[in-house]
This record gives sequence, structure tokens and C-alpha cells, in this order.
Amino acid sequence: MKLIAYKYRFYPNNEQAVMLSQTFGCVRVAYNSALAFSKAQYELGNKTNYNDWSKNLTQLKKNPDLLWLKDISSVPLQQALKHLNKGFQSFFKSGFGYPKFKSKHNYQSASYMSNGFKWDADKQSLLLAKMKQPLKIKWSRYFTGKPSSLTVSKTKSGKYFVSILVKEAIKQLPIVNKTVGVDVGIKDLAICSDGVKFNNPRLINRYAKKLAKASRKDSEFP
Repeated sequence: MKLIAYKYRFYPNNEQAVMLSQTFGCVRVAYNSALAFSKAQYELGNKTNYNDWSKNLTQLKKNPDLLWLKDISSVPLQQALKHLNKGFQSFFKSGFGYPKFKSKHNYQSASYMSNGFKWDADKQSLLLAKMKQPLKIKWSRYFTGKPSSLTVSKTKSGKYFVSILVKEAIKQLPIVNKTVGVDVGIKDLAICSDGVKFNNPRLINRYAKKLAKASRKDSEFP
């Protein structure tokens, strides 16, 4: 068995987009608050860890100004603290990459363990905690294993993606003694020494007009 990550693009409806935006914000607050708490305690001569950050998060949820932290699943909040813990472990091991505060203007993400989502293999349906409808995912390929965790993300350009970690059994290919040489060409994408040829899809030609239009539009700006 091997853990394999599958990444897909998905298209949230308006209600889901609002929930995701709130989730990303809460995750960012949980992460940044834990990092700030860690720094403040370190300056006082105290070391903190995941358990301390988790207790601090519990107190934050009691703050009248931060009650909205309770509106989302607690799973991605706890995962944010675990990611911070991994960040510190990596820093102490290598001496590089001290954890930085997250910005709402950059890449946004939230991670869920299996207790934070429902997966229906028969319907190919993925439902996140606190949501009423499954995500509309563009299934570019399928998997057979059961998801153990996942991460939903939003790029700076506004695109949504979900990365699903699945444990699957990988079928080993038979061992053969035959070797094949491969020559990359222009007319053909590749030609093998055993005579097998792979056609060149010529993707550049397919999008040549769009590329030319985009280049002209880009040249209009100084």
C-alpha cells in the first residue's frame, strides 16, 4: 500500500464559496495566533508546543469578538496548528525556513482529516464538514482507495483545487530484460528503437490564435 495524492479542480457554488472563504480566514487566524503566541512566550523564556497552541485556540473561541471561529469545522483549525508544528520541527532540524505569518492576499488553503469530510465512492461524492452539498469536482482521473485526508485551496487568480491523499495498492509491473531507446523528435513526439512511434499532439498549433491574441493584448500595456 502506498499513499498517493490526487489533485482536482472544483467549482463551488455561492454558498460553498462563502463557507470556504470563512474557513480560509479562520485557518489563517488560528495559525497566525499560534505563531504570535509562540513568539511572545519565547521572549518571556517559555517554550510552547502544539498542546499549548490548542489551549490558546480554545480561549480565542471564547473571545466575544472571535465567536465566528466556531462557525466552521474544528478539524482544519487543528490541522493548521499541526502544520505550524511541522514548520517549527523543520526549522529546528535545518536552521532554515522559520514559520511566517500567513496573508489573506496569498494562496489560501485548509486541510481536513477523514473526520472532517464524507466520501461516497459509489457516487464519487465529496462532502466537507458544515456544507450541505458535495463539491462539484472535475474528475480528471479516478482512484480506488479510501481518502485519508485532503486539502482544499484557492489560488491568487481565484481557482479552487482539492488535493486528496489516498492509500492504494500499486500493482507492480513485471520485470523484463528488454531495453528500448527513445529518440525525441519534431514530426513525431518520440520514436522508440523497436519501431513504436508517438504522434506529436502539436498543442502549440492548437492554441496559436489564442496565444497571438493574448500577446497582442499584453503588448498594449507598458
